[in-house]
Amino acid sequence: MSDDERKAVRGRLKAAAGKYSDYGRYFHQLMRLEEEYDETLELYNFDIWMGESGGTIREQAAEMLRITGELFSDMKDNAGQELYYAMKEIMCLEEEEQIRICGAAVREEQFPEDKFGDMLAEWEDFCYTQDGALESFLEHWKTWAAASEAGEE
Repeated sequence: MSDDERKAVRGRLKAAAGKYSDYGRYFHQLMRLEEEYDETLELYNFDIWMGESGGTIREQAAEMLRITGELFSDMKDNAGQELYYAMKEIMCLEEEEQIRICGAAVREEQFPEDKFGDMLAEWEDFCYTQDGALESFLEHWKTWAAASEAGEE
């Protein structure tokens, strides 16, 4: 693999990790906001919290937070798919190329999509920059890969 090809593969991985990190961070922020707002409604607007308000602006805000959270969950999941396919492309490479791109290698049979989803669900160190997101993801992935290799996942 040429240096340019390797850079392109790593660039796709960096973009996918950055996108997942961003959407994951936004999703978690929205979920926290939704939970806190729900507690506010329970304390100050019990009728809304019980679903008996009849369409106030506060009720609409709660509904919009829920819908927005669902949208960001979908975008995070789509970005997770993109990240999975970027990593799958790398897993098809020879071990030496994987190490040059990611700093570690994982056999393709260790890498089913469901396990990847489980691994992503545990990744919470979302960085705002693409480089930071890539490094955070790769550290998390290496830890997961080592545990997977040892049969500890």
